[in-house]
Amino acid sequence: MVKMGANIFQNVSRQCRNLGVLYPHQLKHCHTGTVPAEYLKGTWYPPHQYHYHGQEEGPNIASTLPLDEVPPKKAKAVVCGGGMVGTSVLYHLAMLGWSTDTVLLEQARIGEVSSWRGSGFLGSIKLIKPEMDILHSSKRLAQELAEAGHDTGWKQCGGLHLALTRDRMTHFRKMKAIAEARGTECHALTPEEVSRKCDILNTSDTVGALWVPGDGVCDPYKLTYSLLKLALEKGSHVVEECQLSRVVVHDQRVVAVETSKGMIECDFVVNTGGMWARKIGQMSEPRVKVPVHPAEHYFLYTQPLEGMNPMMPAIRDPDANIYMREFNGGFLCGGFEKWAKPSFERGDLPGRLHERDLLEDWDHFHVLLKQMLHRAPVMKNAVLGRLYNTACSFSMDHRWIVGMVPELLNYFVAAGLRSGGSSAAGGIGSMIADWIVNGTPPMDAYDLDILRFLPAHNNRRFLIDRVQEVPGIHYSIAYPFADFTTGRCLRMSPIFPKLKANGAVFGQVMGYERPSYFQRKENINSKDYEGDTENSAPFQMAFTNTWTKPPWFNYVAEEYAACRERVAIFDYSSFAKFDVWSKGSEVVQALQYLCSNDVDIPVGGIIHTGMQNSYGGYENDCSLARIAPNHYMMIAPTIQQTRCGTWLKRNLPADGSVVLSDVTSMFTAICIMGPLARNVLSELTDVDLSTKAFPFFSFKEIDVGLANSIRAMNITHTGELGWVLYIPNEKNIDFIGREALERQKKEGVKRLYVQLKLQDHNPEVDPWAWGGEPIYRDDVFVGVTTTTGYGFTLNNLLY
Repeated sequence: MVKMGANIFQNVSRQCRNLGVLYPHQLKHCHTGTVPAEYLKGTWYPPHQYHYHGQEEGPNIASTLPLDEVPPKKAKAVVCGGGMVGTSVLYHLAMLGWSTDTVLLEQARIGEVSSWRGSGFLGSIKLIKPEMDILHSSKRLAQELAEAGHDTGWKQCGGLHLALTRDRMTHFRKMKAIAEARGTECHALTPEEVSRKCDILNTSDTVGALWVPGDGVCDPYKLTYSLLKLALEKGSHVVEECQLSRVVVHDQRVVAVETSKGMIECDFVVNTGGMWARKIGQMSEPRVKVPVHPAEHYFLYTQPLEGMNPMMPAIRDPDANIYMREFNGGFLCGGFEKWAKPSFERGDLPGRLHERDLLEDWDHFHVLLKQMLHRAPVMKNAVLGRLYNTACSFSMDHRWIVGMVPELLNYFVAAGLRSGGSSAAGGIGSMIADWIVNGTPPMDAYDLDILRFLPAHNNRRFLIDRVQEVPGIHYSIAYPFADFTTGRCLRMSPIFPKLKANGAVFGQVMGYERPSYFQRKENINSKDYEGDTENSAPFQMAFTNTWTKPPWFNYVAEEYAACRERVAIFDYSSFAKFDVWSKGSEVVQALQYLCSNDVDIPVGGIIHTGMQNSYGGYENDCSLARIAPNHYMMIAPTIQQTRCGTWLKRNLPADGSVVLSDVTSMFTAICIMGPLARNVLSELTDVDLSTKAFPFFSFKEIDVGLANSIRAMNITHTGELGWVLYIPNEKNIDFIGREALERQKKEGVKRLYVQLKLQDHNPEVDPWAWGGEPIYRDDVFVGVTTTTGYGFTLNNLLY
């Protein structure tokens, strides 16, 4: 047996390259035991001579728990996928009284699923509130089960987040402020204090840390086993080695699932298939789009090491992309390298556990291993137990995916949990179960809802490209307006080449490339539209990468001045656009019911309105232009395209009397804005643009230059004079939520949007608030910032 010194693993890495007789069919056995010294000499012993001392797989579940041989003929809910999140959904449905009416299906053997093993970290701090709520729920579940006598491996050892840079420490301070405002105890530590918390760490290159004493760890296998056992005791059904072949749909609802062991009629389906979630989505008609893809994730166990503290904190070193904890007297370590390797790129996803584990790539893993040995030098004395290279499922934007899918009315998804099954599964399972049983989510799930995606996000080539970058985002600093470098140019407006040629620096929203600002380029001839300048101009991506005054500030200041004092042109093409019409007056009646404002305006008018749900909350915020007596055009924010379209489809008359068409990609939208906007547009059209002839909040169909039938709307989002041109690319009435709003009007609201100006702030050197920061009034937490920006007229930050 060999120790884990850095030189040893460099040798292992070198041997993996040079000893061709051991690769690939013999190298795959490396994970079955410690690395023998004989291996380094070019010889190999049979794998059964070695065993690992890390996380135990446990006994055959079927031999210890009463699983079903065949599924029931009928069920209220069918959960597809026996991983940690699927088991959590099953457990929480059972706790809500749906035990005997729920069945969980697993295509392989229960307990063989990769999410049953892992780091077992149970943290509690995130920048996004729903993620933080889910983390707390998962941790609370493990604690409560342990207190009730169920073995979950829970121990409250605390969480230690290391910072190697000042920007990372600023990030931690922001997380600390948010966490404390929501009741979580956190402490900022100096390097000396870090050493006292965990004396095995090398802190020579750290600048500080964040200490969360309430955090802890669990044993993922034991926790999932306990959830499954409790659900079965309640009468839930679990069937293993049961392959799903089809999800049967009738009238936009799932009515049954077809499996290798028979048909199951059901009222709900929950897709918890992990890296198979996208494939399961393709088993229905219409196909459900779940934009996830697997990537390799490495973690290792060592054999027990003398002197290891069983209450060693859960260590996260995000600047080094690694994590570590104590497990069974040794180390459990893993990481999220900056650039990951996609798994099963051809789409040939495996079924059994031994097929899911991938060959170790020591060359790839060595980057992480080097950081582990640097951070915990004592680890060099440890003996390798096992290195796992397993495929983990990642969403295209790194966030978890939950909710009811837009394609069907009773189909739920919980996917894209990365390798964080322990930290997320408990809370997500509780949320999905509550959502199914009670009809609405128990928390604001907006940032995690599957409705944030478009069909284009489910493109396999896009996902393969994007998933290389996603795992590394897990430990990146969450700078403002952070964006991806992969999967770009997915959607572009027709004027994208001209924008690029003129120095546009782009950000991506809903796949659309939108100019964030323009950077002057002396070598770009902005007038050369006939040559190849548009194609040869570089594609530039916008990044902020600072907590202080952003690098693009001066560019935006110039653009602001142009808009305020002269005229500016904006590309609005990415905004969600819908045509809604009917043969008669049905469209007016339908929109009156859906919208909180009076939409029965004259033809040619524009109205801004909200679309509320039954609780009085906003489902959509939009503008409606009345094109004809029975025809409206709806314009909504870019990020609302799927959400808005889904809400409309589900609430318009079922008889088809009102027709909805998503025309987002059918129009290029250009906004001409500023005090000279009328002068510019009047040079291109014969239409009278005077305030009397073309008033604010009005619509006309006009000709501009040689283009005709352009929908021109006298409306801007700044209050400045301007028009939005929608250019075809071929060239007191009852409404949903009224009672809730009237109740709010009478009783008052608990949350209110206000605008604040920051005082005593030097924007040149002080950190900027970018959203999510807690707001205190007289030392009492009263809310958080939402969107923020710099007011150039006021020369101050506004919230």
